[in-house]
This record gives sequence, C-alpha cells and structure tokens, in this order.
Amino acid sequence: MKHIVKIFVVLVALTACVGCFKKEKQGTQMRIELSSQNVESDPVTKTTCNIEGYAFYVKKNTKWEVKSWEDALNKRISNVDKPGEVLTEPQVIATYDPEAEYQLTFELWSHYTFMVIVDHTNRLYATRLYETPMNLPVVFAHLHLYAWSKSGQKNGWDFTNPFPDEPREPLVPVEDDTITEETFDTDRQ
Repeated sequence: MKHIVKIFVVLVALTACVGCFKKEKQGTQMRIELSSQNVESDPVTKTTCNIEGYAFYVKKNTKWEVKSWEDALNKRISNVDKPGEVLTEPQVIATYDPEAEYQLTFELWSHYTFMVIVDHTNRLYATRLYETPMNLPVVFAHLHLYAWSKSGQKNGWDFTNPFPDEPREPLVPVEDDTITEETFDTDRQ
C-alpha cells in the first residue's frame, strides 16, 4: 500500500509539472459587435454602415493617434511623443460582415496593437491601444458609434467625430400617427 501511495504522489507531482511547461501562445481573434446611433433620440441599433478596420503593431509604452479624418481614411497614425514618426502600412486589415452578430474581426498576432475603426457613412472613427492576451484565442468586444456625439471614451475605445455639427438623419424613421383628410377618405372607401 505504501508503494501505491508513493507512486500516486509522484504521478500527481509530474502532472502538475507538465502544466508548468505549457507553451504560451500569442495571438487573438478580436470580434467586435458594432452599434450605431445617429441622433440622440435614436435607439442604439446594429451597425450596417460602411465600416473599415485596420491595425498597426507598435512598441510597448508608445502612444499613437489618428490626427485627422484624412489620416483615418489614409490609414495613417502618428507617434504622440515623436511627431515625425508616422506609420502608413497597417499589419492587419479587419474583415467586415454587416450581417454577422460580431461584424468586425481582427486577427492579432503581436503583443501591442493600435487599432482603428472607420465609419465611412457617418464620418467618424474609433481608436484603441490593445495588449493582446496570451493563450486566449477569441475575444469579444462591443463598440458603440455615436454620430451625434463630439468625441469621447468608452470601453477602452477613443472615438472621434471630426464633423460634430453636421446634421444627421435618424437611423430609425419616426412614424407619423397624424390622421389627415386624405387618409380618412381612403379608409372610408
């Protein structure tokens, strides 16, 4: 019986050690559910706009920004601390499927990533510096794009509306319940 206990203890210890040598894997698929709100009175609805996403692999402890709407369109980011340093060739182009539950997907393979999402229809963009987790194959996230709002931060994203005073149409049409003579006459016939 003593030998069985010793063998059992050794097997448990070996099993625990195997977990210590597990290879860590960098790489995550980030799937983002996008919602929009054009005017403040609109309900927040699933985005079906013309969306584009791209990302740059950047060094730890560096700060990046999209300086203008033109830079967002041209896939151009600038280093905040070194104004002359600019990146213009993203390492990742996201896939976009407006019919999917999570419409935008990034395949991230670097530890630090600066992501940009551009809403071409409403002319606004969102950015995020993201530290890719180890051994986490899929991450789900949400991003609300508020066309009526100037700029702000929410859920780790910085969103910018370069045209905050531009008039916006509601995404959900307002139904008019007013009865007119024409409607009344049509109903009686």
